[in-house]
Amino acid sequence: MVNIPSSVKAFLIGGAVAMTIAPSALAQASADEVAYSNILEAISAQKISLAQQKLFVAQQDAEIKSLNEQIDGVEEWKASIDPMVGKMTTSIANKIKSDYPFDLNRRLPRLQSLEKTIKDPAATVGEKYRKALNIYKLEVNYGQSMEAQKGDHPINPTIRVGDDRFEKDEDGKVKLDKNGLPVEVFDGSYLRYGRLAYVYLQADGSQALRYDLNAREWVELPKSSIADIRRGVKIASGEAAPNVVRAPLFPNP
Repeated sequence: MVNIPSSVKAFLIGGAVAMTIAPSALAQASADEVAYSNILEAISAQKISLAQQKLFVAQQDAEIKSLNEQIDGVEEWKASIDPMVGKMTTSIANKIKSDYPFDLNRRLPRLQSLEKTIKDPAATVGEKYRKALNIYKLEVNYGQSMEAQKGDHPINPTIRVGDDRFEKDEDGKVKLDKNGLPVEVFDGSYLRYGRLAYVYLQADGSQALRYDLNAREWVELPKSSIADIRRGVKIASGEAAPNVVRAPLFPNP
């Protein structure tokens, strides 16, 4: 015996079985067809978009390759580019020398690497130009960002040896970061407000210092500045939502 759904009505016509489908069933079938059609259209649109993106990337790669070949291959450019790269290198060196003493463990090696490349007779003019331009951009970007880094006191750093250099949990075991490395202990944090100011905040909030570009030394800030600096450190470290911060500004050369 065959079970016939309620949405389908069957009746005999000349010994044969004829069936009619209820309107609700037709509507459901139509809705399914529309949904299926929409899915096919979405898949097609995604394929087209992906193809367009691949084409764009390929075009960009080809253009970059062409530009690099032009820079490396056009000998007549050397007469004008070499002096320009030399001026850029001198400008970068002067800026680092006269700037706030932040991130020197990365800035100085980059400068030294550039100077080595400039003096290397085997280095192409394109290599020299790209390296100088990259460092130039990095130096410019320092003025457009706020960054906080942990570190020891700039005048009286604490001397730690052995496991005293690392943070410990309640059981006295050395704490590890997400990479499995020991978490170091520092006296406080340094905060750079672009190139407007560079300050240091003791971890317990007992002292705040600013670097004076005129005197080339660290100067103590009033206690009233500590709350603003602490908030700036949290924002720059990603521990607080971005917000307006007050920087301790003083006249600089």
